[in-house]
Amino acid sequence: MLRDVRDGIGVHNQRPMSGARAALLALLLYLALAVAATWPLGARAADHVYGLGTPPLNVWAMAWVRHQLPRDPLHLFDANAFHPYRHSLAFSEHLLVPTLLGLPVASLTGNDVLAHNVVEILSLALAGLGAFLLARALTADPLASVGAGVLYAFHTWNINELIRIQIVSNQWFPFLLHALLRYFRAPSWPRAGAAAGFALLQAWSGMYWALYLPLLVVPAAAFLQWRHRLPLRALRPLLAALAVTAVAGASLLVPYVATARTLGFARPAPPPVALDRYLDVLPGNALAGLLGIGRPNENAAHFLGFAGMALGLCALLAPRRRLPPALAAARPLLAMLVLGGVLLSLGTRVVIGGHDLAPGPYAALRAWVPGFRNVRYPERFALFAVLGLAPLVAGALVLLRAWVGRAGVAALTALLFLEHLSTPLPLVPLPVGALVPAVYPWLRSADGVRVVAQVPGANYRMERAEAIPMYLSTHHWKRTVQGFTGYSPPATHYARWQILQYPAPHALRFLDRFGVDAVVVAPGAPLPPLEGSPWEIARRFEDGYAVLRHQGPRAAPFAPPADGHPGLSEVARAGWRVRASRPGAARALDGDPGTEWSTVRSTREDNYFRVVLPAPVRLARVSVAVHPPFQWPTGLTLSGLTAEGTWTPLPYDREAAYDGLCAWLLHRPRAARLDIDLAPTLVRGLRLDTRGDDFELPWTMAELRLYEPAAGYSAAGMAATAER
Repeated sequence: MLRDVRDGIGVHNQRPMSGARAALLALLLYLALAVAATWPLGARAADHVYGLGTPPLNVWAMAWVRHQLPRDPLHLFDANAFHPYRHSLAFSEHLLVPTLLGLPVASLTGNDVLAHNVVEILSLALAGLGAFLLARALTADPLASVGAGVLYAFHTWNINELIRIQIVSNQWFPFLLHALLRYFRAPSWPRAGAAAGFALLQAWSGMYWALYLPLLVVPAAAFLQWRHRLPLRALRPLLAALAVTAVAGASLLVPYVATARTLGFARPAPPPVALDRYLDVLPGNALAGLLGIGRPNENAAHFLGFAGMALGLCALLAPRRRLPPALAAARPLLAMLVLGGVLLSLGTRVVIGGHDLAPGPYAALRAWVPGFRNVRYPERFALFAVLGLAPLVAGALVLLRAWVGRAGVAALTALLFLEHLSTPLPLVPLPVGALVPAVYPWLRSADGVRVVAQVPGANYRMERAEAIPMYLSTHHWKRTVQGFTGYSPPATHYARWQILQYPAPHALRFLDRFGVDAVVVAPGAPLPPLEGSPWEIARRFEDGYAVLRHQGPRAAPFAPPADGHPGLSEVARAGWRVRASRPGAARALDGDPGTEWSTVRSTREDNYFRVVLPAPVRLARVSVAVHPPFQWPTGLTLSGLTAEGTWTPLPYDREAAYDGLCAWLLHRPRAARLDIDLAPTLVRGLRLDTRGDDFELPWTMAELRLYEPAAGYSAAGMAATAER
């Protein structure tokens, strides 16, 4: 096959093959290279994935879409994870197009892990094919165009993103750019439909690409219109088709926008990505020793390849007359993609060699364009740089062909692939088929079970482990409390904190109030004493799993919290002197909920926040505002500074205070707070301490407010109000 590709698609053959046959051979080559670039994933595709956390999450998402589309497509986003939240598919990527691509495999085999991995390999191959077609349209040289597909599909950053199928599903961008080129050369309704169709495929592959898509389509279309000067009537088919695509693409945005507004999802400003990252390779790359570095995962390797960069520079600097005419005409657009992609990928600041030089253009997107405040990794704009670079590489190969011949072009193409190759990939097994613990298929037919939790839980830093019960829920499709995503809903950390404290009685009481019907107890986890409890052991399994079922009447659910602080008067914050275990304590007193004081690190370490007041007050309530990212003080103790200058403990009802926090997180997360009620005590200072916690949640405090009894309001009246 490799010889066919090398010889058969050369433009100087006596009998050059058809464009369709050349494209087919190119696709077969890219499939083979995709298997090689992801090795050994191809050999273990049935029961392994590349990485813990995001791949099981994406297997779950694809399985949910496959499960729900034929049953109730109007409620596609009402997925089963993250009970009790609706639209939980919108906490991550919907993966509609990847699911449809994998549908034949999943339907025939019933193996969603295999479908996920086949789609990843197929996406890489299609990305290569799209770049091949784009480069061939610009160079008229199929052999040189193979190199464009190799670079676009298998460059370091793309392989790095194999952990996220939604990001690897970028194959439709070169098809879209190719379709726009064809349309502006000869406008027609079918060509307009092709451009709009590829745009929709890309938008429905993932929300990142839906957000980035206009930043490719608008400049490319504007440039092509400037080059071709089409009359308005010739533009109407394209404008109409793209308008339909915009409406269809926006239809999947609605749950994301609604969820972000309701739950307060937001991202902090991302750290800049140094330009040096474009010289970083992945661990396992042959160049890692030479360059002295290998960086996996986000904010990581962006290596464009020495051969790729040299060839691209050759095409950029070559005299216009020596380039293929179509490539020469498109060169300004391709150069704009390279430069714009690199600059945008650096984030809000341009950093080179450790030196912060200036604000980056991404800062303007974050400030002015809706959606970019919810984006975590601006580095994904690097894809646009490679999209522009790939056809330039093909153009350089056309120029070099006269000196190095077809064999030389093939060798340079092989070099483009080899300098990015980083194998073997570290894989993680996922249970499939008979290896799935029997408890999960059993839950599918368990009457009366609607909501499931699993113990033991994982601490805050190990949230990726929560993707496993999420994935295993595909075998029963009951609602599950747990899950993993980049956007955890407000009460999820709270639920995980309580689950981690199993088998403590208060953890089981929480699960009762949270609406959990069944608890899956993993092998090795203890079974709690259940006498006098509404829980009973429903079944034990031979592999060590057990199931607890809730029986009898349920405890009262978490009710919506009341507004205000009745019977209390806020203590004025003027003159407060503050000190804390971490810098920035004043940010918790500035009246701006957008700023906060944070321990940054986990509360396994001791942390404190101390306030000394200008005059004594009868302290009755301490209120800690908990805003995104919804990190509160766990294991909190309070101390008051007496008139004698000593610190004395201030006892409080811990369970009631934290139950109140859960109610806020569930019902009014944007105003969430931890209210701690005290017997009115005269103090002239307050100290909040955390003494270590296995959950390791950082403590982030947007605002600290103190309250004393209002004039004429008795302690008995306060207690009655609290009971109501």
